[in-house]
This record gives sequence, structure tokens and C-alpha cells, in this order.
Amino acid sequence: MTGHHINMRPCIATHANAILLLMQSLLYPTLSSASLQTRSLVAFASPSIPPPPPISMPVWSLACPCTSGNTSMNIVTFATPVSVAPPKLWTVSLYTNTMTRDCCLESGGGVLQLLTPFMSQVVPLLGKRSGYEEGYSKQEACQEAGYEWVSSDSEFLVQHQGSIPSIQFLPGCAVYIQLEVLSVIEAGDHDVVLCQVVQTGVWDVASQQVVATDTPPEALDLRTALYTA
Repeated sequence: MTGHHINMRPCIATHANAILLLMQSLLYPTLSSASLQTRSLVAFASPSIPPPPPISMPVWSLACPCTSGNTSMNIVTFATPVSVAPPKLWTVSLYTNTMTRDCCLESGGGVLQLLTPFMSQVVPLLGKRSGYEEGYSKQEACQEAGYEWVSSDSEFLVQHQGSIPSIQFLPGCAVYIQLEVLSVIEAGDHDVVLCQVVQTGVWDVASQQVVATDTPPEALDLRTALYTA
């Protein structure tokens, strides 16, 4: 399942340009339509919009099963719930042309893993390097850093497309959220993936596995979850 790709950028740009032309025609009634079009294009392309203020965000890793049978992981900072009542929906923003993005869309899902403050060393291993990079293994790099990936437990994962997905996890994360892809929207150098939550879990120290839980987790803050700032 790959979702529905909706490219809204041309529509948004055309709509915004039309509004700008209308406003300029009211302000400059003596200018020709060609002049207005030139003004519009210059104004629309103007880099006058300042960057948004930096906001501290929780740091996630998305683990996805690949058709090769392996697991791909990355680092995600743009992930958020977008609904409260069931079905519980999340959006996850994934860089285009990355292995985790490709595996997520090809398999139709994955597991979000919320990193703890003690796991900051895995961020450059999973987020600064590509799974497509020749001669580099994220799994081996994490193992050398003391975070050996663990095989999935079928008691945690929910059936997806008629079978239990085979996914490896990072041990000791604050929370685990299994997601199923619903749709995809192109967003510049990212794809925004709308997902439904199908299972949540926590790390069980005794069994060294991720176990499903129906109990809402306690509020997470800087003491229990890794943030960007």
C-alpha cells in the first residue's frame, strides 16, 4: 500500500498568484495585464518570508520493513498527532529519496520509536547518513554504539495486509507506535504521510522486548524523551 500522492503545490501557487493579480489590479488600474503578471511573479518569488522560529521537538526514529527483509530506520522530528477521537491519526514528514521513506510507502507502515535523552548518540548514525550509502550499515553503526537492534515480537505488532510485519527495533525507547499509511502529500523536499495508529507499546526490561500496552503513557518531557533543543 503506497497511499495516494496528491501534488497540491501547483494548485496552491496558481491560486495565490490569481489573488495577487486581483489585488494589484485594484491598486494599479493603469498597468497592463503583462506588467501585473511580471509584478506578481516577482512578488510571489520574493524570499521576504523569514524562517519560522526554532521549536524544540521530540526526536523519533521510524523503523520500516523493506522488501529485502531488512529494516530501515531514520530520524524524524516532524511527527505529530492530528486527531483525538478514533481513528487516531498522525502525520509523519519523511525526506524524499531515502530508504526509510521508500520502505514505509512500499510496505504501507512502520513503527515510530521515541528516543530517550540517553540515546542522542544514535541521531547522527540514523539521521546524518543514508541507508542507500554504499559501505555503510545503520544497524552495524548502532550495534557499535551499544544499541543493537532487536527482532520484533509478534505479540506487539498488529497484522498488516494479512501478515505480521517483520521489523527490528531500537531497544529502550520511551514509547513505540505502530502506524499504517493512509495517504501521502508531496511537500517540497519531504513527503507528509498521514497514518493511522494501530498499536502502541513500551519497552519491557525483563523480556528485552517491545510489549503492547492499553495504558496511556505518562506525560513525557525533557527528562524522559529526547528533544531537538
